[in-house]
Amino acid sequence: MGNECQANVTSIVEITVTESSCPMMPQEDLLVLEGPRINYAKSGPICITALNAIYPWVMVTRFDVKTPALDFDSENNCYHCVCPCGTVHFDIQKVAP
Repeated sequence: MGNECQANVTSIVEITVTESSCPMMPQEDLLVLEGPRINYAKSGPICITALNAIYPWVMVTRFDVKTPALDFDSENNCYHCVCPCGTVHFDIQKVAP
């Protein structure tokens, strides 16, 4: 197995909280991933349960997979996801480095 997860070309993925009734993840909160790492300076708090649940969408976003099978929103160029509690909604989008 290669080192695709640690590729030299760093992808930047932004996870934005679009709706929230959870005090741990306020609306408009942002999580910035640079490759496989969280950029803590640019990110707010993150619930690990939520991150674990939405991680499949994070990975397909990192590697430019855009599939209607996972509800890719081509108009907004992002995936929409909801945490397992149903209290936090996210938009997951790859941005230019």
